[in-house]
Amino acid sequence: MHKEDTYRSTLEAGEWLFHKADAGDCAFLIESGMLEVCDEANGKLVAQLGPGEFIGEMSLLDGLPRSASVRALLPSRLRLITREMLAEKLTDSDPMLRMLLKMVLRRFRNTMADTGHDYRAEEVTDVDRVEVTRRLEMEYELELALERNELELYYQPIVNLQNMTTAGFESLIRWHSPTRGFVSPSVFIPIAEDSSLIVRIGRWVLQEACAAACRFGVAHRQLGLPMPLPFVGVNVSGRQLSTTRLHGDVMSAIKNAGIEAHRIKLEVTETQMMECLDPALEVLELCRSAGVRVAVDDFGTGYSSLSYLQKIPVDTLKVDQSFVKQMMKDAGSRKILRAIAAMAKGVGMDVVGEGIEQPEQASYLYAMGVAQGQGFLFSKAVPEAQAVQLLGHCFGDLMPTLAA
Repeated sequence: MHKEDTYRSTLEAGEWLFHKADAGDCAFLIESGMLEVCDEANGKLVAQLGPGEFIGEMSLLDGLPRSASVRALLPSRLRLITREMLAEKLTDSDPMLRMLLKMVLRRFRNTMADTGHDYRAEEVTDVDRVEVTRRLEMEYELELALERNELELYYQPIVNLQNMTTAGFESLIRWHSPTRGFVSPSVFIPIAEDSSLIVRIGRWVLQEACAAACRFGVAHRQLGLPMPLPFVGVNVSGRQLSTTRLHGDVMSAIKNAGIEAHRIKLEVTETQMMECLDPALEVLELCRSAGVRVAVDDFGTGYSSLSYLQKIPVDTLKVDQSFVKQMMKDAGSRKILRAIAAMAKGVGMDVVGEGIEQPEQASYLYAMGVAQGQGFLFSKAVPEAQAVQLLGHCFGDLMPTLAA
C-alpha cells in the first residue's frame, strides 16, 4: 500500500490491503477503483466494493481482527479512518447506543461466518453515502486547514451608541480553502462541532483573538484615543463549555498575549449554555472570577426566560437581530427590547443590539437604553488590518439626530 499523505493511500491492481486475522486498527473509504473481499483459504469471493463504500469498519468499531482479506481489483485510492477519529464520537454517544452497536456487530460477524453473506448494508442509500463522504472530506480538509494556517479571524466592530466610536470587536472565523475557495462558517462549523476539531479550532481562535486584542491595544494607544482599550469577543462552542479545560485555554491565551483579562469577552448562546448548564456555569464562573467577561449571544431566541439570568455569570446581553430587524414596524418587538434593556440595567448588564442595518434602528436602540450596537450599518466583519482603521473612526455621520 502506497501512502500519498496523512489521510490518503493508494493500491495497485492485485495488491492486498489487509489479510484475514490482521489487526484492525483502521477503516477505509474508497474514493476510486474497486476492491474485493475474499476468503483466501478457499478462494471464495465475499463482496466487491467501489467508490463511496467503507471497508474494514467492523474491526475499527469492535477491535477484533479482520474477518476477511481484501485486495484491489483495480488501481484504487482510499481515505484512512483511524480509531482515534471515532473514539470521541463513541465516548460521547449514549451508553445504550454503544451497547446496541456492539451487539449488532457481534451478530453480524456470526452471520458472516455461518453463511458467507455479503456484509454490505443494503439499506444504506446512495444519498447516505454521498453525505457521509462529503462530511468526511470536509472534516479532513478542515483539519489540514488548521495545520496549514488557512483559517483566519475577521473582526466586526461593536459600536458605542452614545459617541458612535468602536468599543470593541467580535472575532469571526473565516476559511479560504485553496481548493474550495471561501467556505461559509455555516457549512464547516457544524461539521467541526460534530467532531473533536471544534475544541482545537476554539483553542486556536482564543490564541489568535487574544493576540489581536494586544495589537488593537497598541494601535489604540498610538492613535492617542481615550480609554478604555477595545475588547474582543470570542465565540465559544457547546463542546468547549462542557469541560473546565476551557478556563485553562482562556487563561493561557490571555497570558501569552500579555493583555488584561477584562478585554476578552466570551460569547455563548442561550441554547449552548442551557444544554450543558452545570459545567457551563462552573467554567464561566471560573473565567469571570479571573476577570474575563461573558456575553449571551442571540438573546431572546433560546429559552427566553429572564429568571435564569440570575443564576449565570453574565456581563452582556446581545439581543438577537430578529428583534432589531422587526422593531421599526412591530410594536411588540420594541416593547421586548425596552423590557430587556430595563431588566439588564437593573442587574448591571450591558446590552448590545445585533443586526443593525439602518440609522433609525441605532437611534431607537440608544433611546431605549441599549448602549452598544453591531451590524452592517457600521461595518461587516473585516480582516485585522481594516479593523485597526476602525479604531479611531466615528460613525456619527451615518446617523440622524439621536432620539432623546
